[in-house]
Amino acid sequence: MKLNYKVIANHLGVELRGNETFDELLKIEEEIKAHDKWALERAERIAEEEANIQRVDAQTKKYWGKR
Repeated sequence: MKLNYKVIANHLGVELRGNETFDELLKIEEEIKAHDKWALERAERIAEEEANIQRVDAQTKKYWGKR
């Protein structure tokens, strides 16, 4: 089976050598998906931490603003 490496590289978003086996391409795709999942979880965690910081700041301003 012939593989169109330009299309595959565009789909994966990485540069390919051009002689990867199908198993190597599957492994690359799996690694990219794992990285994307990790990046999404990291972004969600950062957003949650920022929301907590804003909440604490608001509580602090409310408490200290009354004096």
